[in-house]
This record gives sequence, structure tokens and C-alpha cells, in this order.
Amino acid sequence: MTQKSMVYDHPTYVDRGWHTFGQNAAGASTAFSKFVAFTSMLAFAVQATLVTAGTSTATAYNGTATTTTINGDSFYLVHVFANGAAGTGAVSTATHGPFNIGSYNGTATGTQTATAGNTVRIQLSGTGVTGNVQAGASAADGGIAVNQGDTLHVLRGTDATAVSAFTLELQVAPLANVSA
Repeated sequence: MTQKSMVYDHPTYVDRGWHTFGQNAAGASTAFSKFVAFTSMLAFAVQATLVTAGTSTATAYNGTATTTTINGDSFYLVHVFANGAAGTGAVSTATHGPFNIGSYNGTATGTQTATAGNTVRIQLSGTGVTGNVQAGASAADGGIAVNQGDTLHVLRGTDATAVSAFTLELQVAPLANVSA
């Protein structure tokens, strides 16, 4: 197939898509399948749903503030750069998180108790490093740049009984080459 770049307002560049990682089995530090970028993209958010409540307590970012979640789940989004973050050819990684999946009503802070069915949408922005990098980050939905060949995957926290499902919200970067 040939590659081509279309006008900046073509639906390929303005519509958002998603990749569903699916539901995990119970078990601490579970890694999910990887999403491999087929062209230059932007990753805007991770939506996470707690299918089965856990038994752990975790302090992490919930989308707006740092909170403590009881019976929830926590996760990281791991970004592996295929050509290195600086384009050097050496593989490098960025880790976004930890994030909590809990009962979040848009303004709550402090301690929250999670139940099955709780869903959170974590906006991605900036550059990731291990740690609570999203705390205080811009609420703007700017996304993170994902280059062709980069991989993204979810890594769950340490709760051994929680079961969760994850979706990654994506968009092809404007003027990126796509299959014709």
C-alpha cells in the first residue's frame, strides 16, 4: 500500500478513535496487550472501569486531584518510544501515573471508597516519568505525541483481586501519513 498525507481537516485527522485493552484477570501488576501506533498519533486519555472491586488502599491521581481510594484499583500508562524520545534510535520509556479507579464525582478529594462500575477518564498531557506526574497538570485535553512504531500499554497496580477494563482515546496527528 502507498502512504499519503491529506488536507489538515480531513476526517482522518479530526475524528477520535479508541483502542480497548479489554478486561484483565485478577492479579497484581497485570500488564495488558500493547497498542502499536501505525502512524503519528495523539493519545488524549485513558478511560478505566472497575469491574470487580479490589481490597487495597491506594493514593494516586484521580483526574483532578490526589486522593486515597479504598477497594479501587490503580494503574500506569507506559509509553515505549520505538526510536527513543529524542530520536536517537535507542528505545526509551515514559510512565504516566499512578492513577486511581474509584468513586469520583468530579470534585471529590480526600478518601473515597470504590465500587464495581466506577469509571474515570484520565486526560493525558505533558511528558511522563515514573510517579504522580499528572497531579496539577493542565486540564486541557492536549494529549501526548505518539510516533509511528511506539507502543502504549497499561500496567495495573498491586491489588490482587481487582478486575478492570481500559480504553485509550486516540487521534491521528494532523498531516500524518496514512495508508492510501
